[in-house]
Amino acid sequence: MIENFQNLPVINRMILNKVQREAVEYCNGPQLVFAGAGTGKTRVLTAKIAFLIEKGINPWQILAATFTNKSAGEMRQRVENLVNVSVDGLWIGTFHSLCARILRRECLNIDYTPSFTIYDRSDQISLLKKVLKNLEIDDRSMPPKQIHNAISKYKNLCLLPEDLQNSVKGYYEQEVLRVYKSYQEMLHKQQAMDFDDLLMQTVLIFRKNENVLLKYRNMFKYVLVDEYQDTNYTQFLFLKMLVGNNNKIFVVGDDDQSIYGWRGAQIENILSFERQYPDTKVFKLEQNYRSTKHILDFANAAIMDNKIRASKKLWTDRTSGEKVILTRYRDNRQEAESIAKKICSINDTKTMLGEIAILFRTNAQSRSFEEAFRKHRIPYVLVGGTGFYERAEVKDCIAYLRLIINPCDDESFGRIMNVPARGLGDKARDTLIQSSRKLNCSMLEALMRSDISALGSRYQKGFSDLKSLFEILIEMEKSGESPDEILKQLLHFSGYMDMLTSLNTEEASARIENINELINALTIWSSEGQNRKLSSFLEEISLVSDVDCWEKKENSVNLMTLHCAKGLEFKHIFLVGLEDGIIPSRQNFDDDSAIEEERRLFYVGLTRAMENLECSYVDYRWRFGDLLPSTQSRFLNTIPSELYNYIDSSIFIENGSNGFKPRFETETREKPQKKRKVFNDPGFDDFSQDTIEFRMGQHVKHKTYGRGRILSISGFGDDMKLTVLFNNGSRKKLMAKFANFESV
Repeated sequence: MIENFQNLPVINRMILNKVQREAVEYCNGPQLVFAGAGTGKTRVLTAKIAFLIEKGINPWQILAATFTNKSAGEMRQRVENLVNVSVDGLWIGTFHSLCARILRRECLNIDYTPSFTIYDRSDQISLLKKVLKNLEIDDRSMPPKQIHNAISKYKNLCLLPEDLQNSVKGYYEQEVLRVYKSYQEMLHKQQAMDFDDLLMQTVLIFRKNENVLLKYRNMFKYVLVDEYQDTNYTQFLFLKMLVGNNNKIFVVGDDDQSIYGWRGAQIENILSFERQYPDTKVFKLEQNYRSTKHILDFANAAIMDNKIRASKKLWTDRTSGEKVILTRYRDNRQEAESIAKKICSINDTKTMLGEIAILFRTNAQSRSFEEAFRKHRIPYVLVGGTGFYERAEVKDCIAYLRLIINPCDDESFGRIMNVPARGLGDKARDTLIQSSRKLNCSMLEALMRSDISALGSRYQKGFSDLKSLFEILIEMEKSGESPDEILKQLLHFSGYMDMLTSLNTEEASARIENINELINALTIWSSEGQNRKLSSFLEEISLVSDVDCWEKKENSVNLMTLHCAKGLEFKHIFLVGLEDGIIPSRQNFDDDSAIEEERRLFYVGLTRAMENLECSYVDYRWRFGDLLPSTQSRFLNTIPSELYNYIDSSIFIENGSNGFKPRFETETREKPQKKRKVFNDPGFDDFSQDTIEFRMGQHVKHKTYGRGRILSISGFGDDMKLTVLFNNGSRKKLMAKFANFESV
């Protein structure tokens, strides 16, 4: 029976509804599939790829663009299971990874080597700081992050510095252009690209080299795109050029979930698809398999006010379930405390903690929930915090590995030149820079080519040790040594592990654990295929996103921003902080199109819920040390009251271990005062920020290490541990009960 089932065509082995099946089977021209939240978008996309392979198109003739590496990997596995053959040749991945793959093959056309480095955001900001310093521009008047955003916008429009020469106006724009030009020159000199370059440079190669474009256009018989509503202008150009006139393009998306306009995504790409590709066949997936009818009715009402959207409405057969709950709280302390108690009771039922998520607009909103969860001993995971590959010790290792592949990478060399300490301080760095300029090469190349004695007797041992180290590592890579073995030898010969071991601190132990985890990751990666190269591993990790790193844990509540939650689903959702100024963001109040995107972001949060959805807002919110009044989000005003159950918890206050009690009738909301004195009820102390002895971001003073800031907190009670970054640059992990901090 099972054998007979496996012999059935793909289309008959997958459970597809009528519209889904029609979308998979249609192959007579361009296709636009409007796929609402929870309507089986991934199923249709996977079935389409398998269907095309079954119809005779080779895997290497199909390009499928996704928005996370994780979804690409899962989709590849599903396709392979469906067609029962290897699909190793299938071009599936994020736009950035697909473009990187093309650039490795074609980058000689733009004077890059195939071993170029991909800089992450922190590398980019670091390089921009050097550019500003070289140009003698004060980074206080032109902050690097602000400049980075401006340059990113230009690249998303596929504009190089020379394209802007005659169009920029005013002093500020001229200075940005000057920085942009120097930044690109430094990237090229170091044989590095940033994320935006991966897309832009691919398009530029296609524009300037018709033979290259025709090669890929003829190679791919079908192009498929996931989350098409989130494509930017450069991605639009890439697809348009790649598809040409063959019109074999299949895009899936939902304009109601377009939430990345702030980083260049254009909702117009999906709404104008039929004009861009004549004879487009449109399919609408509106049957939702994720959420209950109550949740969908609430979400549909929330999005209806948007004027720029395609006509559609989600529906479901799931008529059971509870109404959406909308709760009003007194302040964000009560909001977090109350939700923590609800989670404790939810966890007593069949719902696992991992099936619960707290969604908020900004990362800063997580603090009150983290404190409440620690108080109630609720395990949680914060998605979008410091990623594994962003940790200092991991970045150190990666910098070493990058240099083995790309010796032009001065950014990486500057990071590890004196890590571990080799007596190579600023003066030694200046000496090597002078040598690199004379030789017109990178710092590492200058080191490898120079007579060590010429670099100064004071630095001879340090430079000699570093040179010997890279001679060993580069030879290992050339001889085909496995990437994990290279990393192990790197850690041994550099003395990096010895450095951490000698510190003999809890923080050093944690850093050693992180490095061991990196070794494990590289070992597993190396074992998954023959002759896997170190350069490929470095490329993969450079393109990792927060969601790619996240793994749902059965026993931990998930805390994440609405943007991080995109594409995920949870049985129980708490959507918090629904106030004007938060969602919609205050900075978007005067922009109608931005307000519509904020409403779409709200809608995305609502449609993550499968069984239960609780929304909340507060009357007062702690900001900058003051208790300031808030008003409920305007997005709630348009939702009919019969679609939810309203609970006013603002009339209650916490009463220690006795639960809740009504607050004094003399207290009013009509005339709120600015600071915490607005409440005279002594019970309000339960919500005061002062009741939490330590919190993330808190400034402290230690009698030995001086002033510092708490980066993270783990454990409870006597076992609580604090990670503190001190002003002298040291990072310490201390037991809270023994820290003896002085008041700041």
